[in-house]
Amino acid sequence: MTIPGRSLEDRVAVVTGAGNGIGLAIARRLAELGAAVVLCDIDKSSVENAGQALAAAGAAVFSSAVDVRSTADTDGLAQLLRERYGRLDILVNNAGLVRDAALHKMTDEQWDMVNDVIARGAFNCMRSCADLLRAVPEDGRHRKVINVASVSGIYGRELSANYCSAKAALIGLTKAMAREWAGRKINVNAVAPGFIGGTGLTAPSADGTTSMREDFLERVVADIPIGRGGRPGDVAALVSFLASQDADYITGQVIELHGGLEILRV
Repeated sequence: MTIPGRSLEDRVAVVTGAGNGIGLAIARRLAELGAAVVLCDIDKSSVENAGQALAAAGAAVFSSAVDVRSTADTDGLAQLLRERYGRLDILVNNAGLVRDAALHKMTDEQWDMVNDVIARGAFNCMRSCADLLRAVPEDGRHRKVINVASVSGIYGRELSANYCSAKAALIGLTKAMAREWAGRKINVNAVAPGFIGGTGLTAPSADGTTSMREDFLERVVADIPIGRGGRPGDVAALVSFLASQDADYITGQVIELHGGLEILRV
């Protein structure tokens, strides 16, 4: 059975950080629901490969190498949308990375890199695409902005002051823009995942290492009440709901997605 409120047909979506992991899972889910999806990533080869794989499966996708830290790049993305589609209905700010270190050892580069990609990157995309998002379509449909935050931006995490600060800023940006844009039927929400396996942040690389400390990852998974770590598809399912008409009355929310971790905090 098709649920009309979940269909994304005739919608245009942008997903940043879509070359792999959570971003790719989100792009795939939006495309499966009928949206035309623009996949963006700083890694040109990964985003092109991702786009080709989705296109081969019948998805209506377009890939673009975009560095969200660069206003020129995000302005270029907005211009591409104007020329190719003439509109934007769904913006998913997912680009992110970690550069973990103790605060007293954290470098300016580590702080700036993480905050520029996560917080400034989302700001750049929203500002560059503001006219597209603010243009009320003839059918009156809501436009959606979904920011991929993290429980780290709510509860904090040791050895990652840069990441926690950037995700907290993203939550603040979400709430501010939900108020600013509500009158134009633009819903702005955030999802805050906990541990999600199989991403560039947590998946083992060729040498067996990850971007996060192994002892931290093992401890987090052992503490999850539901009994497993999250998957990119779990995030994609929530994002696709928020992108749909069924979520038209939801805005300014930060929805935690972590298998019950808050149970341990009571």
